[in-house]
Amino acid sequence: MLRNIMSVAASNIVGFGTSFIINFLLPAILAVSDYGYYREYILYTSYTYLFNLGYNDGINIKYGGRELADLDRQAVNAERSFVTFFQILMFILMLAVALAKQDMVLVFFAVVTFFDTMRTYHQNFLQAIGVFSIYSRGNILKSLFYIGLLLLSVFVFRSDNYYLYIILNILSYVFMYIYYEWHFGKHFGYRFTWSKAGKLNLFRIGFFILIANMSLTFVANVGNWVVKWFYTIEDFARYNFQNSMLNVILLIVNAVGMVFYNIIAKQRENNTYMNIIKQTSLILGIIGGLAFFALKLIIVNFLPQYLPSVSLLSVTFIAVPYIMLSRILIANLYKSRTSEMVYFRDSLIYAGLSLAFVMAAHFVSHTMLGVASATSLCYLFWYIYATELKFPYLKNTGREWLLIASHIPAFYLAANYLNPYLGALVYLAFLLGVVLCFKEDFKTIWGTLKN
Repeated sequence: MLRNIMSVAASNIVGFGTSFIINFLLPAILAVSDYGYYREYILYTSYTYLFNLGYNDGINIKYGGRELADLDRQAVNAERSFVTFFQILMFILMLAVALAKQDMVLVFFAVVTFFDTMRTYHQNFLQAIGVFSIYSRGNILKSLFYIGLLLLSVFVFRSDNYYLYIILNILSYVFMYIYYEWHFGKHFGYRFTWSKAGKLNLFRIGFFILIANMSLTFVANVGNWVVKWFYTIEDFARYNFQNSMLNVILLIVNAVGMVFYNIIAKQRENNTYMNIIKQTSLILGIIGGLAFFALKLIIVNFLPQYLPSVSLLSVTFIAVPYIMLSRILIANLYKSRTSEMVYFRDSLIYAGLSLAFVMAAHFVSHTMLGVASATSLCYLFWYIYATELKFPYLKNTGREWLLIASHIPAFYLAANYLNPYLGALVYLAFLLGVVLCFKEDFKTIWGTLKN
């Protein structure tokens, strides 16, 4: 397991570097309003997966916990052929709408949707069967390809046209699609095989998972939408800037989450194992707070126009442990231990309540800080509901509650009332105390990860 985590994490660290460069370079060369429009496109791309209508999620559920050697290669090939044909139809429909509206951003969105949904199909399939080496190499190559084009555009062509950077984003998805198709052909052949058998069931199961996943994605973006609706494009750019900084850190979270779905699917009845995953995610999320101080230092010294984003980032960073738990454990437990209808219902309720709560925070505070604080609280409340009520075998111990209660003020005070250097030292001292209190737990976690 540790090898798989390290493999995927290594590829995501390269992706981390790419995102880090992009998220600091583009705000420096684009006008604040242009960067806002670019981030608006990126916000739209977070919903491209909706256009597979649940097929890819059905693939994830169907093959979760299975091994590559045991698969019916003809059936797998037929499923890939079907999704390719289906996504081409979706692309044609989306492109027709975009051209009718004469909207270039919609044209870009139609193009990227085809390549991203196909990428998601391959990633869901590989994640389900536990094959992470292909995913890892692809991520590294994509990151190198993307950053190469980006640096060429910035330093050679010296372009400040945000359309160009949207096109570069699309090309990175094209590259990833070609890479996955090439590897798929090596294992399963390139032959186009048509069959409708069993496809409706994949849509049926996957559609509810899709909407549930969409609801969780919506919670992650609910602050962005509220700011987009009620604030200026410059405010939106600054709010989205801090969100993009948070997403850079969460690249590592996604790496761990991909590995753990396959493991959770195999360890369906092992509650002790689930508690180890919970504690691992909680502690790693708290340790990850150190990254905030490096980001703050860079913003203060090199991107002063985004200084208002620092206080927002300090609030959203408090939620990192609970975001990790939501993505790594809670979502995967819903997929593997409950029916798709239960996951669908609970996620929709969570999304609706989160929207209402964040909207209320806006109308009460009329500040982006209020919006960011409400979003972080949504993650905390979801964590409490899942561990204390939905999955009672995950109930928090007294020490875990003490860790949660001490982490929030310790991080917030160090992040907002001290300079980056002193703040990092104070928070590091807090982390050393955590290590001492959870010394035996660290040994258990390490032993589990090595197996």
